[in-house]
Amino acid sequence: MRRLASIFFIFMKTRIKGNVQYRGAFWLDTVTFVLGYGTTSIIMFLTIDKFDTINGWLPFEVVLLYAYVLASYTLANTFLSGVLFSISRHIHSGDFDQSLTKPLHPILYEMATSFSDYYFLHFFLSIAMIIFCSVNLAITFTFFNVLILVTSILGGALIQGGVFILFSSASFGLIVNPLNSGLFNNIRPLSEIPISIFPRVIQIILTTIIPLAFVAFYPAQNLLAKEDSLYLPQVVQNLSLPIGIVFFLFSLLVWNFAMRFYKSTGS
Repeated sequence: MRRLASIFFIFMKTRIKGNVQYRGAFWLDTVTFVLGYGTTSIIMFLTIDKFDTINGWLPFEVVLLYAYVLASYTLANTFLSGVLFSISRHIHSGDFDQSLTKPLHPILYEMATSFSDYYFLHFFLSIAMIIFCSVNLAITFTFFNVLILVTSILGGALIQGGVFILFSSASFGLIVNPLNSGLFNNIRPLSEIPISIFPRVIQIILTTIIPLAFVAFYPAQNLLAKEDSLYLPQVVQNLSLPIGIVFFLFSLLVWNFAMRFYKSTGS
């Protein structure tokens, strides 16, 4: 295990060194992402503020949801952006052969070689947004609240990372995989707003089948002491991390099964 970790970090360090060789492009990408996320938050706040609330959620409460999702999304993308955005192309071109010949499990190799340091920088932006919203909502940062915040972000990252892997697994059987970034980018916004505005069947799907509701909605609902949507006991609302672990492990099982159907292009 220690040897595998050492190899993983060597690949990851090499990736970081390669990125910082072009510092201008690196910082331009970083500024672009910060402006993009910041603008989205401002537009979201102004839109909800125009209508006072969205199903009982105040503007800062909805932006808090968005910040929760952003924190776990950027953390998941730090390690899995390559799996989400590039794996279909690697499989299609035959470049995935390289992953099969390295001294790491193929998905670990894909993670190590696609490590995104600028996504990691954006993670701190989302944390700043969470703190800013919490201050404006007069949320007290007790030890329990901080613990729930940390575990829910980690759990949310595992859930979103699990979705990345689950959707990407279809690339082994499809020439062009429509489930990758396109579909995920369409369903991810469902977790950025209160799920109580959706029909009950959607709420159940986002709670059980694809548990994106545990990325932000249930942790924020518990933190804000709001009784909204499917009422789950407090102990269940705090299970983002265990649910994330189980869902992530399940996605890895699906990936390993799907990988059996890989056929090299011979290029």
